[in-house]
Amino acid sequence: PLARVVGEALAASTEQGIGSLVEAFEAIAGRYPDEVRDVYLASDAAAMRAAWHAAMEEGPVSEDLGGWNAPCLICVAEDDVDFFDQARRAAEEIPNAEFLSIGGTDHLGVDTSPVDPVLPAVLRILRGTS
Repeated sequence: PLARVVGEALAASTEQGIGSLVEAFEAIAGRYPDEVRDVYLASDAAAMRAAWHAAMEEGPVSEDLGGWNAPCLICVAEDDVDFFDQARRAAEEIPNAEFLSIGGTDHLGVDTSPVDPVLPAVLRILRGTS
């Protein structure tokens, strides 16, 4: 659902520019505040397409997540139906992983959330505390 919409919007940005991509995001998440919208409009559409294609084509990250030894923070938006279950399973398989569900939004809305729940979790991981 969301992955398809974003993929189509990214493809359209090839001819229509970054504005069409921002409009597609806003159709999903609502109009961004001007300062957020300006950041997106200043972005490089080609770089965003390349990052998206790399993420979608990567396939399985690891066949043995249980063998990972580094602390991990797995963050996913609660309404991100395309990736939520996979993120939860990955966090369950990786030793010392912390799962963080960001409520009330999908991944397009995370960057415009009024409170950033990710920063305290990142600091916890980096400090090695729980």
